[in-house]
Amino acid sequence: MFLNAALETTAAEGIEAVTARRLAADIGYSPGTIYQVFENLDDVVAQLKVAILDRLIARLNAVPARGTPEKRLLALIDVYVAFAAEEPRLWHALFEADPPSGAPLPEWFGAHISRGLTLVETVLAPLFKEEDKAGAARAATTIWAGLHGIVSLARSSAVSRASGQETKVLARDFALTYLAGIAARRT
Repeated sequence: MFLNAALETTAAEGIEAVTARRLAADIGYSPGTIYQVFENLDDVVAQLKVAILDRLIARLNAVPARGTPEKRLLALIDVYVAFAAEEPRLWHALFEADPPSGAPLPEWFGAHISRGLTLVETVLAPLFKEEDKAGAARAATTIWAGLHGIVSLARSSAVSRASGQETKVLARDFALTYLAGIAARRT
């Protein structure tokens, strides 16, 4: 119940509106009850990030597993960009908001992030030799980071507006250029 309330509050008002008092009031419990379920508010935020990531990964998993790696990657990119556009406060909470105390996220959170990277890595695997699994993993990380940067810049500045380009176009151009570089190295 607390996580559902946190998701709804974040989607509507942003992660800054997520407080123990607010969550407790939203579900009709006392604020102290939250600490019987979660270690602290940082734990709530970490669990909230996992719930948001689950939403994003569910959308990414809905992309059909057919077609060339390039077409599949572009479909994943389109889903990611659409998620950021349709759920901007959730995207911000997942990727750009720190826990309230400023402490780093728990180590276990990295395992959840790697699920998204694994999807991209699986799509890219056919572009690499069987013995170069590290290359596919590195490419997935690079594409995810580049995509994140493009979306982040488009949300926080006039970069995409100034260049006359949509975020989706910039993200696709980045991915196709990167894939062309991978193809050039194979020949």
